[in-house]
Amino acid sequence: MSLFMSPMSLFKKNKQPVQPNLEKLLSEFNRSLTLIVDKQLLISNIVAKVKQICPVESIYIFLLDENTGKYKQQNEAGNKPVVLTNRSRLISWLSVNEKHLTISRHPDIVSYFPQEEQEALRQLGTELVFPLKVMNQINGTIFIGRKTDGTDFTTPELNLLSILINQATFAIEHASLYEIQTERLKKMYRTDRLATLGELAAGAAHEIRNPLTAIRSTIQYLSKDFSADPAKSEMMAELISEVERINKIVQGLLSFARPSDLNTSEINIEQLVNQTLLLVNNTLRKQNVEVEFEFFTDNTTIQGDAEQLKQVFLNIILNAVEAMGQNNPDLSRTLIISIEKGAPVTPHSRYLLVSFEDTGKGIEQKDIENVFNPFFTTKEEGTGLGLAICYGIIQRHEGEIEVKSTPGKGTCINIKLPQRI
Repeated sequence: MSLFMSPMSLFKKNKQPVQPNLEKLLSEFNRSLTLIVDKQLLISNIVAKVKQICPVESIYIFLLDENTGKYKQQNEAGNKPVVLTNRSRLISWLSVNEKHLTISRHPDIVSYFPQEEQEALRQLGTELVFPLKVMNQINGTIFIGRKTDGTDFTTPELNLLSILINQATFAIEHASLYEIQTERLKKMYRTDRLATLGELAAGAAHEIRNPLTAIRSTIQYLSKDFSADPAKSEMMAELISEVERINKIVQGLLSFARPSDLNTSEINIEQLVNQTLLLVNNTLRKQNVEVEFEFFTDNTTIQGDAEQLKQVFLNIILNAVEAMGQNNPDLSRTLIISIEKGAPVTPHSRYLLVSFEDTGKGIEQKDIENVFNPFFTTKEEGTGLGLAICYGIIQRHEGEIEVKSTPGKGTCINIKLPQRI
């Protein structure tokens, strides 16, 4: 039996005929819900259908991020994206009342919300707020602006929106679960693949290093015979330089294949990030990169290896600077680093989330799956070992690292590190 009333039965109760085109739109929307598993594509489809059924000035969808317990804006706005927390009074009101809120009709309720939530409603031009509730939990909200013709929403329109949004709620939940499962499978596959590559890399590094040492010694010995000939002396210097480059690659292979043990102690991630930024301060200034460092938790202390984590942060920051270095001069070059507490993992631990978001050229979707593979690189001079080594370091800390990117807009690297509560 269907979980939802049909649009026809709804409008019979209201004794108002349904426009044929609305029936068609709802029918198309219902079919699309079963076909779309990509969450962003689904959100775009929901926004488009709402505007077709009831033309409105704006629609913003917020979904719960299980890692942080925050409701994050999914579609872009002209202003800085709004974030709601699971302690939000607006979320609490929606959870208790289990119905939509009409902002203009209930100023008394809106005045109960804190100033930052009232400002968010004004900033997004919100007239209606619908909850996305699944299994007694608010998994998201939809903010809908005023109608484009300036009139109030009618009862049939509100009922129609409720039907559409109820159906959309379960479709979004399905897409989210599919996304989570897909990511889990990808991580399992990546872990197995990197373990196999690590064994191969260790063997290759060992076989290369021994003859390489002999080659370098021979070149250094022979170079003495050409010291009087500038041209030949320069050729010898170039040979030694190339041998050193190969040796650096071999050293990187060994770091990837046989990483050093963790020297674990209590470290402060906020301080570690600041120390890393000091190391690259001159590079940031030369490339005109502005850094915004935000943290949303007072406790940034974890158990970890300071030097290895600093290596991870340094690699990510330098990658971001290089990506932004290819921007047009008039485009923003901003690196946003944030630290926030994540959702609990066990009764005694949770993840500490560290994010690095740049405004660089971004990464093509087809390349996202390969960024942690050794020797995968889009740089002319890169070895493709940096992020592979970073991945191993974070794994040994029992954490997670992921990359999200939009070509032409930038890349965000999220790191989750376990933290005792």
